[in-house]
Amino acid sequence: MTGTDTDTGTGTSTDTGTGTSALTARRLTLPEAVRAHVHPGTRLYLGNFGAQLFSVGHEMIRQGVHDVDAVIASGGLLLDQLLGAGTLRSAAFGHCWSPVGPAPAWNFRRAAQAGARTPRLHELSLGLLSAALTAGAHGVPFMPVADLPGTGFVDEDWTGGLLATVDSPFGSTRVVRAERPDVAFLHVDLVDPDGNGHLRGPLGEMLLAAQAATTVVLVAEEIAEPAAVRAAGVHVPGVLVDAYVHRPGAVAPDGTVGRYDRDVAAYERYAERSRTAEGFQRWLDQEVRTARPADPALPEVTP
Repeated sequence: MTGTDTDTGTGTSTDTGTGTSALTARRLTLPEAVRAHVHPGTRLYLGNFGAQLFSVGHEMIRQGVHDVDAVIASGGLLLDQLLGAGTLRSAAFGHCWSPVGPAPAWNFRRAAQAGARTPRLHELSLGLLSAALTAGAHGVPFMPVADLPGTGFVDEDWTGGLLATVDSPFGSTRVVRAERPDVAFLHVDLVDPDGNGHLRGPLGEMLLAAQAATTVVLVAEEIAEPAAVRAAGVHVPGVLVDAYVHRPGAVAPDGTVGRYDRDVAAYERYAERSRTAEGFQRWLDQEVRTARPADPALPEVTP
């Protein structure tokens, strides 16, 4: 930022004499953003495909948020941690597994093996989730999808009631229920004071989530001038964005393109310590509940 814009805290910027006035997204700290937008009963879109927003999930745990309905494409170990912390009432997700292994997501495994009915789990393929968000963005109740005979999505209702069959004058088709999050927290590489966001990749369903959600919060690795974001490419336009957070290391210990690599050792430590429910609770107390790092130490990007 150049110092020409003053954040008034109301979602506007005031000109200090060297620029022009402009409507901006509101800048919040991470604790402020979670406190303002995530409450019991909130339907929360958390992250984009390939970006586990550990920073947001851990802040939710520290604030003691509970009974959240999460929608999370790359569930991974973040979903595992939210399940173990008792944060969720339900979860619609693309997967819940560790990319560093072989090691399972232990909390998810314990819940599945116990046949737990709470929180309610809805497993979707990325294609089904993208179709659900498309329906939500268009304001229609469902979206036709390709049938998936012989899979658990159809034969075993992995989606937990999110698929149905409808008849029309044009024929019958499988449909997925529309997804309309109350708030979407999305990871971006760059954001400008107007809320325009750029992500180096993967983009996945990020824009669909921004269009479908009622409120959008960007969590950015870096704040940049508008010209720099335009030059890099705007992937989430500021007109869709209500607030943004500056959080270097937003997805750590996961990695993000061009910034920092995944911390494999941290994944391995988590897999070992979360092997039992008691071990997970000790990990949670030591690594999340009592820890408030300003900016996590990030591994260098491997050339």
